Amino acid sequence: MKLLVLFLAILLAIEEPVVSVECWMDGHCRLLCRDNEDSIIRCRNRKRCCVPSRYLTIEPVTIHGLLDWTTPQISTTVPQTKINKNRG
Repeated sequence: MKLLVLFLAILLAIEEPVVSVECWMDGHCRLLCRDNEDSIIRCRNRKRCCVPSRYLTIEPVTIHGLLDWTTPQISTTVPQTKINKNRG
């Protein structure tokens, strides 16, 4: 019996612990992401897959340049107020 316990202790000591789980774009599975990371999906162990923000902020580019609909548009027109003609 002592030999069996000794064998199990040695077997567990030799076994390498699973440190990382597969994550998207070489991210890390964490409970909370760091300030410079964003959570995209969940890992198999139900933790967040934290990916550095620099990988997520790439501007979409086509052969002809930037797409107009992907860049934010700021309206330069002043909103018109309607005049009520029925009031004196």
